[in-house]
Amino acid sequence: WVKLDQMAATLDTAGRATAIDDPTEEDFLGRRWEVGLAVGDLDGASVISLNAGYRWTRNLSTEVQLADISGSFSDGWLTTVTIVHQPFPEWRLSPYAALGTGMIHIEPKATLVATQDRTDQVGQVGVGVRMYLSKRFMFRGEYNSYLVFTSRDDNEELDEWKAGFAFFF
Repeated sequence: WVKLDQMAATLDTAGRATAIDDPTEEDFLGRRWEVGLAVGDLDGASVISLNAGYRWTRNLSTEVQLADISGSFSDGWLTTVTIVHQPFPEWRLSPYAALGTGMIHIEPKATLVATQDRTDQVGQVGVGVRMYLSKRFMFRGEYNSYLVFTSRDDNEELDEWKAGFAFFF
């Protein structure tokens, strides 16, 4: 291994010093884009989600999530668009709140004679914590509550807990 300051002293083929990007916590505070991967539990089913977000102001951002749901009795997918408010973005361990909407599709594993529409709109409210780790990486943990607006007269509530890692650029 070579220390970063030694690498920075290395010259390229034109005789110029090598430019090395060494992100700091200041870069974390000024970030615009964020991409992450998380795993967790959605009402007893395993969930793996990929999210991407854009930070509009120091406190507000928009995130898009794509999730794969895998359970004992059904599988499916979930996609959401969320507004995220981070009241203390300068904290290394920073809480946030989220409000969003999206679509969920559930496919039962059993064969049913008369299947109903399994794609429904969802409303989402959530809370979480974002922790800067180092360089371009952060840890995220969150809880989301979903209200599924079914085509039946009985809406459903789902709880999701998940944790994962994200990087910013």
